[in-house]
Amino acid sequence: MTTTPHDALVKRTFSQIEHAAGLLRVVLPSAIAARIDLATLALCDSSFVDQLLSDSHTDLLFSVNVTGQKVLIYVLFEHQSTVDALMPLRLLEYMVRIWDRHHQAHPQGKCLPPIVPVVLHHSRSGWSASTTFEGLLDVDEATLEALGEHTVRLRFVLDDLSKATDESLEARAMSALGRVVLWCLRHAREPDELIQRLRGVRDLLAEVRRTSAGREALQMIWAYILTVHENKPQNNPEEVMARLMEAAGEEAKNEFVSMADWLREQGREQGERKILLKQLRLRFGEIEEAVVERIRAAGLEQVERWAELVLTARTLDEVLGNI
Repeated sequence: MTTTPHDALVKRTFSQIEHAAGLLRVVLPSAIAARIDLATLALCDSSFVDQLLSDSHTDLLFSVNVTGQKVLIYVLFEHQSTVDALMPLRLLEYMVRIWDRHHQAHPQGKCLPPIVPVVLHHSRSGWSASTTFEGLLDVDEATLEALGEHTVRLRFVLDDLSKATDESLEARAMSALGRVVLWCLRHAREPDELIQRLRGVRDLLAEVRRTSAGREALQMIWAYILTVHENKPQNNPEEVMARLMEAAGEEAKNEFVSMADWLREQGREQGERKILLKQLRLRFGEIEEAVVERIRAAGLEQVERWAELVLTARTLDEVLGNI
C-alpha cells in the first residue's frame, strides 16, 4: 500500500527494470556505472523505511552484478519541503537493516554484499547538508583525519531534482517515461505550474506514447497530476481536468476518455475521507496536519479500513499504528 501519490509514481515506474536501469546509468558515478552489468539488475521486494517517515521517503532495493560480484543498490526518494541533515545516519540505519535481512537469509555466510546508497531528492531549497556520514561527526578536520579508518565513513550518491533544469532532465539517457516522472516530481510542489509547463514537454510525452505501454503510462501521469491538485481545496476537479486536457494537446484526447470514471471515483473517495476525518475528530479531538495529509493521499480501500478501526480503537495511536 502506497501512502502518497509521489510514492505510488516512483514505485510504479522505477520498480520496472527498464526505467530503473536508465536512472542508475545516469546518477551513479562513472567508475561504478562502467563496471555494472545492467542486464543482471533485479528488484528486491522489500522496504526498509521507518513507518513514521513513509510519507516523505520511498525506497527501492536492487541487486546487480559488478565485475561478476553481487552488489546491492539502495535507492531512496525523499520528497519533503526541508533538507534532512541526518540523511547519512538514516541511510546507515537502513543499510544495517538490509545486511541484517541478508544475514538471516544466509545464516552460514561469512560475508556481506556491498550496498551503494542513492538519494533522489526534491525540496524547496535543494540539498544543502552533508552527503557523508563523517560530515555529521562533531570533530575538526585534523581529528577526523587522525581517526582515519577507525570511524564510519559513508558518502551517498545524490541526485538533486530541485536543482535540475527541465532541459537537463529531458536530455538524460533514460527511458522517456523515466524522464517524464522525474520532471513531474520536480514540479509537483506547484501543481498549477506543472500543468502550465506541460506544453513544453509534449515531444517527450509523444515519445512515451509511442512505447508499447505508452497509453497506460500516460494515464498514470494524468492521474498523478490530478491527485496532487486534489490536495488543494480551492481547485475544482473538472476545471483542473479541462486545463490538463488543453495543456496535454489533441494527441492526449483518447487517454482522457477513461478519466471521467476516475474523477467520479475520486469524488467518492473524497467523501469517504471527509467522513473519516470527522469520525477521528469526534473520537479523539483535533488531529495533526500530517495525519490529515496522509488520509487525503490514501486510496478508498485503505480509508475504509481506517474507518472500521475508528469504531473500536481506544486511542488515536491505535488507528495510526495501522496506517
